[in-house]
Amino acid sequence: MIEITIGILGLLIAWFTYQKTFLDKPKEEIEHFTIQFRATQTTSVKVRNDLTKLSKEYGMGSSELFPGTTIDRYIILMTDSYEKNLSDELLTKILETKPSRSLLKSMTSSLEKQLAELITLETGINAQLLSI
Repeated sequence: MIEITIGILGLLIAWFTYQKTFLDKPKEEIEHFTIQFRATQTTSVKVRNDLTKLSKEYGMGSSELFPGTTIDRYIILMTDSYEKNLSDELLTKILETKPSRSLLKSMTSSLEKQLAELITLETGINAQLLSI
């Protein structure tokens, strides 16, 4: 009798563990992904606005930001990239698909890398603005 009770308890614990690990919605991961997405969006817009300021107010649009890429060209590339990869519509579509934990982790990691690059670029632009 005790063996049966222990066996049933073991099965219940295994079922709850399985359910918690694989079947529950990844609420924390979704929240973290959304925060990271919004932070990357905000930083992208700020960097683009700073570049526009350099281009329009200081007449530096034809200056090279990177080898072979002018500030004006980079603004266009950033705008296109934002519309394709950081739009609110894309965020809504992603969340509607109810992505798995592993996919959320992968996408969040990608956003973290993008944000780090944007922050590096933002720092360089701010240094340029301060020197003008």
